[in-house]
Amino acid sequence: MKINIYVMVAIITFVFLIQADMKVLRYNLIEGLPDIYINAESETIGHTWSKGMVWEKHLIQKFYDLLPTNQPVVVFDLGAQTGAFTLMAKYFPLSMWYAFEPIIEAVNVLQSNLVLNAIENVMVHQVAVTDHAGAITLVMPDRRNWGLSTIGINPIRFKPQMTRKVPCIDLDTFVEVHKIERVHFMKLDTEGSELSILRGAQKMIARDHPIMIMEYNETNMKQCNILKKDVDEFLTSMGYEWKLVSNEDILCIPITYNAK
Repeated sequence: MKINIYVMVAIITFVFLIQADMKVLRYNLIEGLPDIYINAESETIGHTWSKGMVWEKHLIQKFYDLLPTNQPVVVFDLGAQTGAFTLMAKYFPLSMWYAFEPIIEAVNVLQSNLVLNAIENVMVHQVAVTDHAGAITLVMPDRRNWGLSTIGINPIRFKPQMTRKVPCIDLDTFVEVHKIERVHFMKLDTEGSELSILRGAQKMIARDHPIMIMEYNETNMKQCNILKKDVDEFLTSMGYEWKLVSNEDILCIPITYNAK
């Protein structure tokens, strides 16, 4: 009987974690589907995972409901952290996911979580995504609140504990370099820099019109000197309609989508 190499790696990783006295936890992402496994270190980075509860699980479910199970699609997860959205790749084996996360510790944990779940259709990139390529300063709170980290120069929601220079890239460059023919879905949660990401992806968005779930938090936008009307004007100019799907997230659908 042949054993998938990722299953073998997952088994080896389980053994290693047990021997290293590191805990592996079990969480449910989507009701009715198999649970996923996470390195317990995931619970120490931000507030995504806590005592069996997943932050914004309702939003994860909404994103899951958008994705087709019977056809190959490309998904971008901007602000992936330790993988609450990216780990859904487990349920979409025909899809290809690209996870973007600037904090190296979160990237390391995410990669561990992918191995634990034998997920092989994800590429993880330790970069901030904005409207240019190069390097940028990430402003960070304490570790438990790293999910609030921002490239905005005026953090409002936390008291800065440190700053880091991190690599950054724009999506138009990324898509060209990696020869990605089409992007179908995007999730953006980057604490106010969402518009910078969209501006750096104008060519791809005009070409592909991906369906997007995006954070729409006015306080976070102010950290990056962005007004909500700026986001609205951009989405309109690119041919999108949008609606709130949570207190601070919107679902963006290309106007031509329903006509296809």
